[in-house]
Amino acid sequence: MVFTLIRLALAKIKDGWARTVSETCDTINFVLVLAFLLIRPFVAQAFYIPSESMENTLLVGDRLIVNKFGYRFGEPQRGDVIVFEAPPNAPGAQSGATVDYIKRLVAVPGDKLRITRPSIKLNGREVDFAPEASTLHDYLRQKLGLKDEMAPTGKQLQDAIKITSNALRIRPLDGSPMYEVSKEKVAEVLGQPGATVEMTPGQVILNGKPVEESFTREDPDYREYIFPADPETEITVEEGKLFVMGDNRNHSADSHYWGQLDRHRVVGKAIFVFWPLNRLGAIK
Repeated sequence: MVFTLIRLALAKIKDGWARTVSETCDTINFVLVLAFLLIRPFVAQAFYIPSESMENTLLVGDRLIVNKFGYRFGEPQRGDVIVFEAPPNAPGAQSGATVDYIKRLVAVPGDKLRITRPSIKLNGREVDFAPEASTLHDYLRQKLGLKDEMAPTGKQLQDAIKITSNALRIRPLDGSPMYEVSKEKVAEVLGQPGATVEMTPGQVILNGKPVEESFTREDPDYREYIFPADPETEITVEEGKLFVMGDNRNHSADSHYWGQLDRHRVVGKAIFVFWPLNRLGAIK
């Protein structure tokens, strides 16, 4: 609009500089129209990260570029971070309005998928955390005295725990370095110092094999869910569907909650963070 007004204001001026400015305005107008009519609808668009569901791959406030062109000639691949129109039963979906989500593609049509819960055993007996907490991760946070607070927005913010076979890996909420809690320390804080400790992480089992997911903030610990009815029951991804999950597994409303995603809802692949500048880089 501004460049069009400048172009009209200079139309009657015959000087060379006016002609040069007018031609520049024409060029800018052409590029803007091209971007609006072609590039954004069909090639690429910017996307803003509004929630913590993809931490630590993507953080709240990240701005990124979504490639809308590539999936016109090929199918999304496992591991892609994709933007899609939220299904009607997803939290935040609005009747008559389009709301975009971003998650990682975990399984494609024909894949057999199972999600196992984590466990900790002391002297061969599994830790029973009910009714103190709703998940094993929350129970461990309580026992370890980790941060668990509410943000001004009402969202719950927590230090993250990844359970491995050898130790607990703690990622502090305040951004300080990640550290480990040994098996011996786990036995101590759970009230049985010296006990033999067996720790099994929650895992995604794809086509019979555990998936290595170094990018996740926590291993999945699903106790309340809508889909599937039992997260440890194997499902098969249907034709024309996809199974997507947030990298912040226990703080993400995704396919484990609202079901398989229709392929036609996919907008494109998230490829690059361009803002803030200290987060500049390709999305993996």
